[in-house]
Amino acid sequence: INAEYMGTLSEWLFFFDLFLIPEYFFFFYNLTFNAEMSSPLQQAEDDIIAKANQMSRLKNEYDNNLTKLSGGYYPKMQPLKVQVYQSQARQYYLEKEIEWKLKLLETMNAYGPQFEEGPHMLAQREEELAAVLPKFHDAVHSLESLQPADMRVLQRYEQPPQIVLDVMEATQILKDTPPCSWEETRVTLADSYFFGFFIKRAKNFDKDRVSLDVLAALDKHMLSPEFEPAIVERASIPCGALCKWVRSVYEYVRLRNLMAVQGKSEEDLQSDVEQLQEQLVLYREEVAGAELKLTQLQSEFERRREELKQKYDEAMDPLHETFLEAHQHHSAVNSST
Repeated sequence: INAEYMGTLSEWLFFFDLFLIPEYFFFFYNLTFNAEMSSPLQQAEDDIIAKANQMSRLKNEYDNNLTKLSGGYYPKMQPLKVQVYQSQARQYYLEKEIEWKLKLLETMNAYGPQFEEGPHMLAQREEELAAVLPKFHDAVHSLESLQPADMRVLQRYEQPPQIVLDVMEATQILKDTPPCSWEETRVTLADSYFFGFFIKRAKNFDKDRVSLDVLAALDKHMLSPEFEPAIVERASIPCGALCKWVRSVYEYVRLRNLMAVQGKSEEDLQSDVEQLQEQLVLYREEVAGAELKLTQLQSEFERRREELKQKYDEAMDPLHETFLEAHQHHSAVNSST
């Protein structure tokens, strides 16, 4: 049995948990073919190989059919997942804006004609922004915790994954620097620059100077379900930390802008709240509808996957038994020679 065959066979035996029985390994790795073997022993060993080949072919067929099944459902489910993610992200800021305008109306009514939005809402504005600052500090800590060894994989990329390019693009947008090629970007990832300059600049980054244009340019990344630190760090730990930093700054600036002084009248504020609440209802309905479709597709996929598994189990279980019988027969023949 050559090494390539043993790799396939060992994989299949693992599938059946036969690795728990040491004598199976001992048998297969000591099995040899030579001209001196008696004919019955040769036939017994050929029978084992035939059964193992059947099992391997059946497993490959199952894997291929499962891949086809998954490929049929992924294009249907992925757009729904994106839709849910984006609607929930928009809901978050809508809810924050509604909460702020309601506080504004409440304070306006409390002060009456003497109300001045700037000074009278200053404490509440600072309190709201302070509540999201821990996310920024946590992101900076993640950057400061990086080691040169963490940067090696990122620095050596000739053709980095798309998510790495997206993170670097978002970082450049936030820094308000012109887009540049990957080769130029790699310069900023050098240890001397990244640890000696970039992290310090990220820690002291002036969030209050981020413009509306920069914020709008970041929207496409903020609305991507792939642009999450936990997902990004699978491709690159440093990019995971950068993603966390970009998101923390974006949230701070977004909240700062929606709480900016606008000088609106009570009637205008009340109208804004009503419109935002109507929009929020639409987003919630959109999410509920997409989640229902997604749940239905996932249930259908799981049902068909289980049916597929059961079909192959019904074929594999008897074959597995004949495989064990073939091994027992070989043992008996071998002991009698």
